[in-house]
Amino acid sequence: MLINESGLVRCIKRAYRSAGYAVVTQDDSMAIYTEQWYVQCKRAALPRKVLATIVEHMGMIPDTAPMSIIKDGDPQLIMPDVAMDETSHWRTGERTDTVTMATVIMQGYQIFQPEGGGACYGVSLSDLEIMEREIAEHGQATVVDGDRLLWCGDNEVVALDTVRKARSSWAKEWERAVWNALEGVDLHKEEA
Repeated sequence: MLINESGLVRCIKRAYRSAGYAVVTQDDSMAIYTEQWYVQCKRAALPRKVLATIVEHMGMIPDTAPMSIIKDGDPQLIMPDVAMDETSHWRTGERTDTVTMATVIMQGYQIFQPEGGGACYGVSLSDLEIMEREIAEHGQATVVDGDRLLWCGDNEVVALDTVRKARSSWAKEWERAVWNALEGVDLHKEEA
């Protein structure tokens, strides 16, 4: 299983208190997503505490109509075409590198890198809680469009937004220097 039940519940609760989250049910699958993360799972396999949290926030489990919720607000319907575009964004795109977790954390971001070195992708530690620890540490993720990591299991999909600070114009000079140095080495190699 890719999804860590308690981690996903924490992420849903954080999203509820800040920018909100959306729930989309299609056939026998359910997707829950924000601007930073996406989870899709067979509804029957979705952990009970996750479903209970959604009911606590929305008063129901959305069945056919996509809905979003934010604290102190009522559940809002999402136009089906918009929901389809948003969920499709997380799952589709140009797939480039396959990355694994490196033993480096920089400014609250867990670093993922291809074996042998190269581009580094930072994932927020709080968003990474969605993943089972074993999968996050030893599994492989696919880089999609250079801005998100995608893990696919038998009945589950998890996608997390990434940060590549070396490419951003707002990064401080020392941040760009550190990021460039990280990308210049294989972070998976252990010193002898």
